[in-house]
Amino acid sequence: MSESIKVTGTNTPFAGLDRLSKFLGFHARRQQVIAGNMANIDTPGYRSRDITFKEELSSMRDAKGRSVGQMRFSEEVVVTDDETPDQDGNSVSLERQMARTVSNQLRFSAINELLSRKLGMLKYAARDGR
Repeated sequence: MSESIKVTGTNTPFAGLDRLSKFLGFHARRQQVIAGNMANIDTPGYRSRDITFKEELSSMRDAKGRSVGQMRFSEEVVVTDDETPDQDGNSVSLERQMARTVSNQLRFSAINELLSRKLGMLKYAARDGR
């Protein structure tokens, strides 16, 4: 699975929402991949997988000569052996998958909190500070 998404950078109050939502989606999909690894811990020949996320910024100029950034997000599922495969060819380590789960969950929660606060500030501004 490989996905590439372009997001044009702007200087509006909504500028960071796209990035935060992409990060949330990435961590949700990563949790699915980790859960798949744990479900296949006893499957002969199964190799551990993970999902990678790349973010690239390309700078462009608009008609007035101002710099306009364009973000490109891409994801790819890759095989990442947790350990040397067993005799049956399985390379999933329960300990490493649990550590990835906790790490992923912490990042998801932090990004969710940032997104929630950003939306709260926009809501506050839309109500003229009330």
